[in-house]
Parts: sequence; C-alpha cells; structure tokens
Amino acid sequence: AGDSLLAGMVHGLIGGHEPQKILRTATAIAAMAVTQIGFGITDAAQLKRLEGGVTVRSLTEQ
Repeated sequence: AGDSLLAGMVHGLIGGHEPQKILRTATAIAAMAVTQIGFGITDAAQLKRLEGGVTVRSLTEQ
C-alpha cells in the first residue's frame, strides 16, 4: 500500500492538485490497493467512496 500511496502523491503533485486533494486521493488509492490482488484502479466509483472517507487535517506545532 505504501507504493500506491507514493504513486498517488506523485501523480497529484505532477498534476498540480491542491495538497489536501493529493493526500485524500493518495490515501484512498492505498486503501484500495489492500482490497485487491494485483494493481491498478479498477473501480472509479469505489475510489470516490474511499476518498469521501478520508479526512485531512493540518498539524500544528506545539
């Protein structure tokens, strides 16, 4: 799943997407990766559902 997360992040960075969108999509791609054998995004609707379940929050320095 880590390689899928990294691939999603690189894709988002190259595409010029907003940081929160990049993290949301990359996390969803990684989650999808552990639900299947092999690789690739085979179900766009499932990816959108997984993205909807991801919450991205900023970390604050303490």
